[in-house]
Amino acid sequence: MRHTWQNHVYMWKMCFRAAPGFMLYTLYDAFRLQFLIFVEHTLAIRYVLRCAEHGEPFYKAAIVVGITLLLNMIAMVPDGYFQHALLLCSKPKIYQALKNEMYKKASELDLSCYDNPEYYNDFVLAVAEAESCVDRFLDLIALLVQSLTILVTTGAFFIMTDVTGVFFVIASFVLSFIFMRLLNKLNFNVRLKLNPLIRRRNYTSRVFYLNDYAKELRLYPEVGDVLEKDFTDTNIEMEQEQRKVAGKRTGLLFAQGYCAGDFILDGLYITYLIFQAAVLRTIDYSNAVILFDNTGRLRRGMRGFAEAIPKANENSMYIDKIRSFLAYEPVIKHGVGEEVPAGAGEIHLENVSFAYSESTPEILHDITLHVTPGEKIAIVGYNGAGKTTLIKLLMRLYDPTAGTIQYHGKDIRSYDLDDYHKRIGVVFQDFKMYGASLLENVLLDDVADPKVEEEAVTEALERSGFGERLATLEDGLYTPITTEFDEKGVNLSGGESQKVAIARAFYKQADILIMDEPSSALDPIAEYNLNKAMHEAAENKTVFYISHRLSTTRDADRIIMLENGRIIEEGTHAALIEQNGKYAKMWHAQAGKYME
Repeated sequence: MRHTWQNHVYMWKMCFRAAPGFMLYTLYDAFRLQFLIFVEHTLAIRYVLRCAEHGEPFYKAAIVVGITLLLNMIAMVPDGYFQHALLLCSKPKIYQALKNEMYKKASELDLSCYDNPEYYNDFVLAVAEAESCVDRFLDLIALLVQSLTILVTTGAFFIMTDVTGVFFVIASFVLSFIFMRLLNKLNFNVRLKLNPLIRRRNYTSRVFYLNDYAKELRLYPEVGDVLEKDFTDTNIEMEQEQRKVAGKRTGLLFAQGYCAGDFILDGLYITYLIFQAAVLRTIDYSNAVILFDNTGRLRRGMRGFAEAIPKANENSMYIDKIRSFLAYEPVIKHGVGEEVPAGAGEIHLENVSFAYSESTPEILHDITLHVTPGEKIAIVGYNGAGKTTLIKLLMRLYDPTAGTIQYHGKDIRSYDLDDYHKRIGVVFQDFKMYGASLLENVLLDDVADPKVEEEAVTEALERSGFGERLATLEDGLYTPITTEFDEKGVNLSGGESQKVAIARAFYKQADILIMDEPSSALDPIAEYNLNKAMHEAAENKTVFYISHRLSTTRDADRIIMLENGRIIEEGTHAALIEQNGKYAKMWHAQAGKYME
């Protein structure tokens, strides 16, 4: 219970920081509503009934009714502003505050978190439930305040009028609390089981409506059939999970709704109340009527309170996911360490090994490599050799499980991570385009005045071979790279997108360039022009090429051949061809496509 309380205090503080006026009004509004109902339906009506019962003058009853209506009117004045202004503006502020924290944390997560299915499921659940968690919290506050107001006001009336009724109320409350707690725990456990299935189902749904898959689904309808079957199987599996708990859920709902509510309060207590008023005559008729009328109200108050606590426990479990996610301390930390010296420096890998987890085999084994400033290194090998993993270590997206990587004579772990990343320009094999302008897709950085960078961005695009396409764009650098949100936008081809991705590296003016399959989507002429541009742009820079197309690598200063996570060959193109090893075999397999 203490942990649940702490979680909701945490959520209150977060919401209050984002929208203090809204949170205070939420408390007031919940109290006002139930307090006025108590004044009107209990105190005012009882007074009117007593006036009739004891023959009091009519004007006394009329005055009380008039005062009650006036209080209602005054209290409802700020309602319009709250509903149509404060509510609509404040909730998005709270969502934004929470999502901003989560997005910031997501950008700091170690990539290893994405390799852990359990953590990734929790991560997805935290993000998916963030806004719902806020909504549940706000509803919970309203429910709790309203229920407490009912219990304090109506409960006090019962105690002063017929204290025996309190015992019926307590019995109903205890039973409702127990059954609702069991029900909410059951629902949460079901949601945890269903979450991976929901992700699978949502993935299939995305495939059918995303543009990325549209062409292949039409050319290969069998894929759609497979996905449709998987979608159906997933829904069946979800249905089966729900059926497993259907009987339990029905029983708990019946026990909570009828046994703990209707039977005790509407059955036993009302019978007792009638006996007191009609037989024993220990209760006035006016009080008996009000007690009878307030039975349902008191029951709602008790039910609300009984529901509030288990709901708080359930929501606390989701808040736990959010807090755990936000509290995650990355192994590879941002904002820690010293600045990286300017200019290209020596890179030294000493006995570097790496495995994605303790339970998985090593991807890289005992890699030792010395790279001089400005050297052009080509890393080649068949799929699964460890090429991309080695590059990820150089970029410090992961840290080696053994050995060290040094830059400028120091372990790269000693440098400020953000500063180190600024010294690296990268073209990923699986690069992404973003729903922003062409200019912003090249910058990929928080620039104070993007207009100042127009010339540098244009030059980078010209170097990457995108110049001709740029000239055809009506809005130039400010053309949106998608038609999803703007009809003036464009959808770039694979080769065009790759040129934009390459332009990012050219624009960055980094000391280290990493090209992961930079020409995979380009035609031979574009590939030739790109290689020429890369050599020009890479002057005085250290460059790492990863490519299956060996025309890109033959002009490198040195070629590193990887196999099964080990360096098996090393040297210039000519030396390796003369050696007639595995690199030579790979080259000759492609010789029909290239001129020696």
